[in-house]
This record gives sequence, structure tokens and C-alpha cells, in this order.
Amino acid sequence: MSAAVWGDLGKVSALQADFVQVQTRKILKRPLESRGTVRFTRPATLVWSVLTPMRSTFSLEGQKATMDVPDVGVHEVIDLGAVPDANRLATSLMVWLAADAAAVERDFTAEYRQAPASVRLVPREPRLAALVSDMTLDLAESPWRVAGVHFSEPGGDVVDIVFRGVILDGKAVPDPGP
Repeated sequence: MSAAVWGDLGKVSALQADFVQVQTRKILKRPLESRGTVRFTRPATLVWSVLTPMRSTFSLEGQKATMDVPDVGVHEVIDLGAVPDANRLATSLMVWLAADAAAVERDFTAEYRQAPASVRLVPREPRLAALVSDMTLDLAESPWRVAGVHFSEPGGDVVDIVFRGVILDGKAVPDPGP
């Protein structure tokens, strides 16, 4: 399964999708739901745009991270080359989007499950593990793609993301079941 998954993911040069993200955090009275769009283009460009509840855009392009929150006037650019911990976090979290199987195996312990199809990634790097306990990628077939992501944090907070309306290299793919 692992070779087929990373092989299909590695063939994609551009991805775009809608997402629903639910953050369950101890500091929140109830889960926070966000909706937006994501775009990924090889080799390493990611644009994560939240449309609700508050507009924001986070982008990664090479060694530059940009955060925009127009409703409150925030615009920040980070040179990842100058901030090693931020660079390591961004690089480690991008390896699964880039479908770099060697980097996934280097940076994470990977546990593959057949049904439902998923891969659980546990960070090997202690600094990343202090931020993210594990990531589970829920997979959909034909072609293999990430249909959802579950992040667990060391303090017990979780973030769940579901992708719909996925377009791979300009072609729409059917949404998986519920």
C-alpha cells in the first residue's frame, strides 16, 4: 500500500480543494470550525486560505512563509532560513504533501492501515513531536489522495481537516463517502 500511495501522490503536480477544519482545544468552549481552500503546487508552494469565520491566508513558497489576516491588518513574512525551528516544522509538515516517501520514512514513523485506508505519521524529531504528537492521513483511492488529516497535539488538542471538491492537475476527482 505505501508504494502505491506515495507513487500516486508523487505524480500530482497541482492540487486544489475546499476544506473544513475543526479545532478542538481545551481553551475553547466548543470546537472551532473553519472553511476555506487549499492549493499546492510542486515542488513546494502551499496556499491555505480560510474564508470563515475570519479571513486569513497562510502561504509557503520555498524558504518564505507569509501570513495575512486582512480583517485585522496583519501581514507577516518569515524567512524560514533564518528561523531554523519554523523551517523544520514547515519542512516536516510538507513532506506528505510533496509525497517524498524517503523524507516521510526519515522524519516519521509510518503506520499503514488497509481499512479504512490511512497512514499514521509519528514525528521522529523531538522538537516537532513537542508540537504534533501524530498526524493521521485518511486516504481515498483512484487515484490515491489525502481525503482528510487528523493532527493530535501533546496537550490533547486535536485538529481535523476534511478535503472536498478535490482537483488534481486540473481534473476533478470524486469525493469519497461521508
